[in-house]
Amino acid sequence: MNRLIRISTIVMAVCLTSTVSAQVVELEQDVNEDTVVSKFGKNRKHYVSSYFDFGITPGQLETDSVQLKPGESTKFAYGIYYKYKVAKPYSILASLRYSMSQFEFETAEDFKYNRLNVNTVELEFANRFNFGKRGNTIGNYVEIAISGDYVTGTKQLTKQTIDDPSVNHKTRKIELTGLSYINRPNYTAHARIGSNKFVLTADYRLSDLTNENINFELPPLTIGFRLDFGG
Repeated sequence: MNRLIRISTIVMAVCLTSTVSAQVVELEQDVNEDTVVSKFGKNRKHYVSSYFDFGITPGQLETDSVQLKPGESTKFAYGIYYKYKVAKPYSILASLRYSMSQFEFETAEDFKYNRLNVNTVELEFANRFNFGKRGNTIGNYVEIAISGDYVTGTKQLTKQTIDDPSVNHKTRKIELTGLSYINRPNYTAHARIGSNKFVLTADYRLSDLTNENINFELPPLTIGFRLDFGG
């Protein structure tokens, strides 16, 4: 009887030791080792986002025969981009966007406005250099890019006040489309400084927007900001 009790005690001790040992090993396992790290994200290998751009054309070419109203010529754009992370501090990007530039010209007193609208589709390639701590955020960066665009539509709009009692109208509006003096393909250099969703931008057009059919050129520089919706 005593022998049976001893054997039973030994068997129970062995079973208990095995159970505790199994539990200890299981608790020591790192469950993250079986988790696949995603390659998609703000600071991962691949990332896609969209953005909105707003800019102002501040300059005026001295040789122009027409003058722009200071600070009233603007550019709006909406686009999407794909980012590929090459290394920790460096990424390359490709972007497609649609933009509309509006140039406001100085006018005589009897004109309400004289403006030129230029609509384009743009394809851009960029180099992004990251700096500072980021985690899984876009973080801080400097970006250098070049783009090519194609003008999809042009429109010149004027509105004139008529102070003549002999006519039956008070204003005259003129709309001209398909302007032949605008060059269809153009290319532009870009520089940006960004912090997550907020970006300062500078764009410099390297080609002439107008051709020899007209006697003025439009300023090439646009400065503004970008709102990155993925930031």
